[in-house]
Amino acid sequence: MASLGAASSGQRIGMAADHSARSTGLVRLGVGLAYPCLRARGHCRTAGCSATPSSNRSDIGRALGKLVGKGDTTRITFDGKVVGAGNETMEASGDDTALVDRDGVRQVLESREDSFVLSAEEVERIMGFGHFESIDELLRELTRNTSHLSLPPISNFRVSCAALGESGRVYVGVNIEFKDLPLPCALHAEQFLILNAFQHGESAISKLCISHVPCGHCRQFMCELSRSEDMQISILGREPEVFTLPELLPLRFTPRDLIGEGARFLFEEGHNGLVWAGDGSSGGAPGDMEMAQRALAEANASYAPYSNCPSGLCIRDQGGKLYSGCLIESAAYNPTVSPLHSALVNGLVGGLPSWQTIDRVTLVETEGATVKHEHLIRECLKFI
Repeated sequence: MASLGAASSGQRIGMAADHSARSTGLVRLGVGLAYPCLRARGHCRTAGCSATPSSNRSDIGRALGKLVGKGDTTRITFDGKVVGAGNETMEASGDDTALVDRDGVRQVLESREDSFVLSAEEVERIMGFGHFESIDELLRELTRNTSHLSLPPISNFRVSCAALGESGRVYVGVNIEFKDLPLPCALHAEQFLILNAFQHGESAISKLCISHVPCGHCRQFMCELSRSEDMQISILGREPEVFTLPELLPLRFTPRDLIGEGARFLFEEGHNGLVWAGDGSSGGAPGDMEMAQRALAEANASYAPYSNCPSGLCIRDQGGKLYSGCLIESAAYNPTVSPLHSALVNGLVGGLPSWQTIDRVTLVETEGATVKHEHLIRECLKFI
């Protein structure tokens, strides 16, 4: 790719030359795929696994997993399949005699546009068709029946969670691990869910249900959320107890400890003010520029209040579909999520068939930044 020209104002980003895949290449060693690394000039402005989705996991990009109406006899997957025999409506097991409208639920599921998320309207309709007594019950059922979507080749320990956003949408998250990479490269289910919500423009999470007791890593990461202290947290097997984050993590370290009372929290609006150094023209192919613009948009949305080094990344699969993500930092540093991990979540949500179908990766970060992701991303992509 040729470098971009000069810009009249704003933070400036230049485009570096391509790097062909080699022993330190990023994408599927030996196939000669290119990796353009886009760097920004100047400082940004801030406001205050070998396990992989594959053909035999075709539901990973379209499904949330199994939705259980009531008990074990009525199971409807989020790709429209029904597990168990029955009529147009099926009587629930146990003492509850409510009827589950199987066709009604299927109609909602087959008309869905997003994966790993239900719109507010879809939530309302499924609540009615499934005769759920409360949103808490729906979150519990989703949490119980989505762990099969996780990718844990190291631990074989599956974690799932579901949450209600302030928007009325419901999100699902699962844990992801990468064989041959260090354990810190794993992504926890709660992090997956938060990235999922962030990528859908959520403003806050009001309720969260988790399949297992959350680890300290995730409790710390959740401290970044806007109004996290108001979030109601339930844990399967601990019903009917409901916890708050201050109860799960007393004397916690928050963004205010690093930045002060004016700290910005995740889900709050912000733009990092990055613009191209030229007129937007490029010597690369049109598809390369589309990836660059997508990565730039992610860099501008990046949550990087501690390093002031926002970054964004765009993945293209062999079918030409794009998936993108941005850096999400933590006040404790270590729970920070890289732009690659964020983009991989977007890939799973958006239907990326397999890690091996990744064809090209474009990274945008600020030149001269004290925090850089290129080298770590290169190493990660060598193994996934």
